[in-house]
Amino acid sequence: MKEAARIKAASERAAARRMVKDAMDLIEDERLELMELAASKKGLSSILALDYETMQNLESYRGE
Repeated sequence: MKEAARIKAASERAAARRMVKDAMDLIEDERLELMELAASKKGLSSILALDYETMQNLESYRGE
């Protein structure tokens, strides 16, 4: 009985980790899209050229 509860708890933790990973992947993808949009709007050839201020204000590019 204890073993079944332990297995169930481990399974639930694994499912929670997968959900968090998927959510983080979506956030990362969205952030990359905002970085690409910001670079394009600033006429930069790469997101690597974005300055600190732009990186701190990526949300301002949402919805453009």
